[in-house]
This record gives sequence, structure tokens and C-alpha cells, in this order.
Amino acid sequence: MTRATMPEPVAPVGVDGFFQPRRVAFWVLVFFIANGVFFEGTQLLTAYRIVPTAVLFGVVLWTLYLVPVLLFFRSLDLFEQHPALGFVLAFAWGGFAATYLAIPANTAIFSLAAKLGGPRFSADWGAALAGPIVEETLKILGVVLLVLVARNQFRTVLSVVATGAVVGLGFQVLEDLSYSLNSAIAFPMDNEVLPVALVFGTRGILSGIWSHAMYTSIAAFGVGYFLTRRTKPFAQRLGVAIGAYLVAWSVHFFWNSPFFTDLGFLPSVLIKAIPVAVIGFLIWRLAGKEEGVHLKELAEHFVADDLITAEEREILPSLRQRHHARRQVKKTHSRKAARALHDLQREQVRLVMYHGRYGTGPGLADHEYAVRRARARLQDLVDGRRVES
Repeated sequence: MTRATMPEPVAPVGVDGFFQPRRVAFWVLVFFIANGVFFEGTQLLTAYRIVPTAVLFGVVLWTLYLVPVLLFFRSLDLFEQHPALGFVLAFAWGGFAATYLAIPANTAIFSLAAKLGGPRFSADWGAALAGPIVEETLKILGVVLLVLVARNQFRTVLSVVATGAVVGLGFQVLEDLSYSLNSAIAFPMDNEVLPVALVFGTRGILSGIWSHAMYTSIAAFGVGYFLTRRTKPFAQRLGVAIGAYLVAWSVHFFWNSPFFTDLGFLPSVLIKAIPVAVIGFLIWRLAGKEEGVHLKELAEHFVADDLITAEEREILPSLRQRHHARRQVKKTHSRKAARALHDLQREQVRLVMYHGRYGTGPGLADHEYAVRRARARLQDLVDGRRVES
């Protein structure tokens, strides 16, 4: 895309925070999250009376599961998209509100499937019907509510996709914790750790990457397209939003279906993972490329060359090129220098994102100082290495 054909950066108008007590959507979020927290707490207390070791082990294990996932999200600079409260609300909606609301709805669909098709049909196809119908709807509803709470926080497709991924992650972790505890209660042996570990291995390790975080990010892509393509016809925007939801619905249906289960657990997981991985990769790639163009345009429009050099502007839109630059610094200088470059790149992204939200707002000097400080630290490490050499 040439400079002439690139869209002009959207004028900064400031952004709403996610604490919006005057908006109905905020209280809808809070109400259902609070109900979900109460419900989940009650479930944990009940399970603790029966399998206390499993509850403690499960809570610790699934909390630790979050650490590498969140670090991975941070490495992609996803947490620069919104303030922390936005992601906390997203995770809480997925983990507490959506799981709480999904239980009676899923039960109703299983019951309906049993009445219409018989117990065998319900056992084989109940999850494939209930999962996408109920869970994908509830999760994307959370994304929409967050948009209604703070509409101008969502200026690019990636900002919506990242929110969807965190909603899905919350749902996945709390649902899997619930499965772990139910498995421990029903386990035929007097062992509370083994069933939790088995569920963690199958649902967390083998199936986790192809699970709810990916489904919801696919559906959220459509919401992001609808929000950010305001020059496109309404019918086209709505069509993409509905289409993305149906794609997420379809891959969830395929994953929960009994297809390929006769091949064994691991082969069926690998086969069912293919469409999720391919579609998810394409969705994230498209969102990431658009985000890169957005960042570069903002940098060229607002940021001085001493804060982001011409060479740095070229690699700013690409995570891959930024990672390559860090590898080169690590190779030619040191690991500390590579980390310092990473800090500089992150501060530059924060500076550009700040300009996109506020233009030249009151916090600009702090962000500019952070960039200069990170650059000075990098320069000290590079120069020190040269002196030693």
C-alpha cells in the first residue's frame, strides 16, 4: 500500500474508560459477572467439602496455566490495546458471567436433544449443538457489551479481536476448572490429584490452543470489521459480522462433534484442530496487518524522528521484523541489549497508541520521556559492549 492510497489516521478524540456507571451496558456486565462470581464461589465451596485437595490443586494449576498464555499475549503487545480494567472485565465476563449463564441453557439443549433424538443422539451430538449455540452467543455478547461500555476504545479490528480472545480465555479456564472438579468428584479411585491432572492434560495442553480463545477471537473479528469499516455499506458490514460468528459457530460445532472420534483421541484432536488453526491464523494475520498500517500512519503523523527513527518506523508495523531486530541485537551485543530494545519497542508502541487516543494529551510528556529513557538504556548497553570489545 502506497502513501497515497493509505487512509489518513483517524483524528484522536480521546477515549472513554471502562468504568462507566452512567451506561446501562456497564451495569449489565457488572450484574451478570457478580452473579457468576457468586455461583462459581458456591460451586467451589461445595466441591471443597467433597474433594478439598482437588479444589486447591485445580485452582493453582489452572491459575498457573494462565501465566504463559498471558505472557504470550503480552509479547504480541495485545495488552497495549486497552487499559487493564477492559481486559479484567473481558476475562470476568467469559469466566464468570458466560459460564454461569451457559449452564442452564446447555442443559436445556441437551434435554431437548434427548427428547427429539433419544439419549444416544443427545450423548453424541448434544455438545456439538449446545456449545456453539449457547457459548459462542454468550461470549460474543460480552464483547458487544464491552464495546457499548467504551465504544471509542475499539479503533481497530485487533482491539476487538484481542478482547474476544481474553473473553474466550476466561470461559475456557473456568469451564475447565469446573470439569476438573466434577471429574475428581466422580473419579472411581481414591485420588483427587490424578483426575484434575488428566483434565488439565487433555483440555488444557492438547486442546487449549484450539479452544474458546480462538473461537471468540474469530467471532470478534466480525464485530471489529463492523465497527471500523464505517465507509462500507451497512449490509456488507453486517454480513461480515454474521459470517464471522457463523465461522466461529462452525469450528466449535466441528470440534465438539463425534466426527473422527473412532480414530482415537489424539488423531481426532489433530484433525479437528486444522480448520481452527488455519482460520485463526488468517484472522489474526489480517487484524495484525491492519494494526501495523494504523501504527505506522499514526507514527508518521504525530511522532518526531528522534523518538522513532525512519528505520524504526519501517519495522514498527511488523511483530516479526521487531523480533528479528531483537535477535540481531542479541547476536551482535548481548541478551540485556536485546531486552532493552524490546523495552524501547514497547514504549514506542505505547507512545503511538497514546497519540491515537488523545493526540497531544496531558500524558504525552510521560510517554516521550519513557521512550527516551529506554533508548538511553539501550545505547548505554550497546556502547558498553563496544568498549569491552
